[in-house]
Amino acid sequence: MHTQSYEVPRWYPIDVAGTIYPSARTRNWNTTFRIAFLLKEEVDLDRLRKALEDAYRRFPSFFVGLRHGLFWYYIQRMDNLDIIAPETMYPCRSMDIFSRNRPALRVFYDRKRISVELPHFITDGGAALIFIKALLARYLQLGGVEIPPDSGLLDTTEPPRAGELEDSFRKYYTKRAGKPAACHSAWQYRPPVIPNYLKVIHAAIPLKDILSLAKSRKMTLTDYLMGVYLYAFYHAAPKANRSRKPLQISVPVSLRNLYPSESLRNFSMFANLGFYPREKENLTLDGIFELMKGKLDAAKSKEEMHKMMCSYVKMVSNPLVRLVPNVLKRRVMQAGFFLAGENRQTSPMTNLGRLNLPPSVAQHCETIEIMLGESPQQPLKLTIVSDDQFVHLYFSSSTSKTDVQREFIRLLTREGARAHVNSNIREREGTL
Repeated sequence: MHTQSYEVPRWYPIDVAGTIYPSARTRNWNTTFRIAFLLKEEVDLDRLRKALEDAYRRFPSFFVGLRHGLFWYYIQRMDNLDIIAPETMYPCRSMDIFSRNRPALRVFYDRKRISVELPHFITDGGAALIFIKALLARYLQLGGVEIPPDSGLLDTTEPPRAGELEDSFRKYYTKRAGKPAACHSAWQYRPPVIPNYLKVIHAAIPLKDILSLAKSRKMTLTDYLMGVYLYAFYHAAPKANRSRKPLQISVPVSLRNLYPSESLRNFSMFANLGFYPREKENLTLDGIFELMKGKLDAAKSKEEMHKMMCSYVKMVSNPLVRLVPNVLKRRVMQAGFFLAGENRQTSPMTNLGRLNLPPSVAQHCETIEIMLGESPQQPLKLTIVSDDQFVHLYFSSSTSKTDVQREFIRLLTREGARAHVNSNIREREGTL
């Protein structure tokens, strides 16, 4: 489905999912995330600048800042493209989303790496991946690489489409959708957190190894890795076994797979899945797989996601919520987000799926990197993306403890998967 080209307005409302992020932000919590590509050649800065200019014309909704309204925040388009900088600090640090001078978008380069960072009020990970793949393709194209018309990537020489600015939450909202399934507070993983610190562990697992292990248990790749992640918490964190609260993994679900939307704004919801460890003694990995089998499919069904989406739209559209001034609403939204959001997660696990780069682009890339910013209640986050050869696992944490990550990788190794592991610690005061 393609809509006509469209001139993005200078000012427009924040989307339904994005409304929570500016209100819920705190000094130690930000929604900045990073997607980066490590290339096989040194970055050409002039070419990167030109590619960014073309991306600005094609994806204007990514070059925006946030503004305070009396009752709600709203988005303003920004024209300053002086946002490319050499990499000197650790990834996903907080950014000034209310800057009057430049958009809430950062582009970094470091020898062979091109990185894009942005906050969640602009978009979700799926749409951000579409953006950076198009930016990368344009960068390579300017260097003489031929990008076929059927590459599956958006062309930066085309104008933006009206549907890409759409708030699909409101478009597909219905009044009588029913109530979503109940979700309870989860057991929280709380190791000592280090201020101004981010530890990133990257594990690359051959795709055929993971697919073979998942297939042997008649599971999808996401189901299999979710079971392994739950097992890692169950065995690496002894307090979890005695908790009356469930171990619960939060899995984002892209609603673009359920509705005919081409929106490049936020359009995803979360499915929180897990089990009560105190009710199950001495669980094996196979035991966890049996407990979780079919739960993700049921939770991310269109019927259940529609109920959750409509419930969320109804909440933020409530006249009592809308008419509360921002200065008061922020505290209420913060409390609501942590009680109904992060409080229901032991940890988030985001699978962005297959990268699907055309061969002419893929041959110039070593790997992709995806990292999530710090959070006071979520010191450990897992992001997954696959290419033609490997499943890439990125553990982002604000603690030096690696018990869960180590157990996760050890288990995959015992299962028969080959793991290539790289650990990288990046601190705000230091350099890369």
